[in-house]
Amino acid sequence: MSKHHKPIWDRGQSIDEEMMSYTIGDDWLQDQRLVEVDIRGSMAHVSGLIHAELLPHECGANIQKGLAELLESWKRGEWNVESADEDVHSAVERRLIDLIGEDGGRMHLGRSRNDQVAVDMRLWLRRAADETGQALIGLQNACANMADKDGELPIPGYTHLRRAMPSTILDWIGAHEAAFAADLADLEHAGRRWSLCPLGSGSGYGIPLALDRKFVAEELGFQGPENPVTAVQHSRGRAELAYVTALEAIAVDIGKLAADLWLYSTSEFAFVKLPIPFTTGSSLMPQKRNPDLIELLRANARQVVAERTALLAVLQDLPSGYHRDFQLIKPPLFRAHDRLLASLKILTRFLPGLEFQTEALTEAANDPDLQATAKALTAAAKGQSFRSAYRETSIQS
Repeated sequence: MSKHHKPIWDRGQSIDEEMMSYTIGDDWLQDQRLVEVDIRGSMAHVSGLIHAELLPHECGANIQKGLAELLESWKRGEWNVESADEDVHSAVERRLIDLIGEDGGRMHLGRSRNDQVAVDMRLWLRRAADETGQALIGLQNACANMADKDGELPIPGYTHLRRAMPSTILDWIGAHEAAFAADLADLEHAGRRWSLCPLGSGSGYGIPLALDRKFVAEELGFQGPENPVTAVQHSRGRAELAYVTALEAIAVDIGKLAADLWLYSTSEFAFVKLPIPFTTGSSLMPQKRNPDLIELLRANARQVVAERTALLAVLQDLPSGYHRDFQLIKPPLFRAHDRLLASLKILTRFLPGLEFQTEALTEAANDPDLQATAKALTAAAKGQSFRSAYRETSIQS
């Protein structure tokens, strides 16, 4: 007995089960998060077919009703994409035919799975980017609140991890906040990569029917259809890469903030105390409270960087057109999104609980060596050459 449902491309010929398992991989599992966007894309496609008079209104309305019922039953948890399904598109179409009969088989008119998965991914990216953007704004607000609360506290500025010049918590956390603001701008700019609708491009070379691509694009909230049609498969993965590149930048900045807090919370620095609910204990040493959250924020930031590398490796050196390699874009994309979003949310909750230690900060900030640069600059401003003032200050320090 076959382990897989009959694929939608079946022509009655024998299909090797091991080959099917290998080529499907865990795509069915990845596609479980695409059910809603796939149904939304199909509903818009059917509306386009009705609008272009390529599908009778009664038939189209029956398909639309069936898709709406499938979406509601999926939301109720009554079904999902299964290991026996090849992908989300096959799962939806099979269930639609079971639900409404032969009309369900007419839904695929004027469409390929190639442009279908492309629109699914762009709809998912639009939602994912909005979710990440909102979480990033929350983290910026947490940084701003810290600046308001503790900004006047002094802290040494460091270069090469050595005390360099006087600074403040305001300047320190302000730099992190500015970095996150720049990341948000980059994320918004990346959105141009998923702003156009791929439907109507078929397998990459268009559909020989009078489709109204602009109508369907507007139905789905895109700026318009992507042209030329050959650009859709030519650029497959680039929208996903643009998103993960934006996530990578955020991850690098999260890692930097985590590294600062990791150092500043050590006994050797003692600049800040971590909130106890966000630390862990030692299984052996009763006195220990460990900064596991900070360390895993840092490690997950590195993993997001690694996921971008994994996604890029799928795309490198491919010729034009569609290739099954594109299936492997999803795992690193989804993993990067999940890691980064979780990191943003927990870091936003963590920051308000930090307790800066005024005495330790003041003592460190009163180090006379921190004034060396100001002394040299003051002497130079009074007429002494800077290099001469620099050497004299160096001898005095």
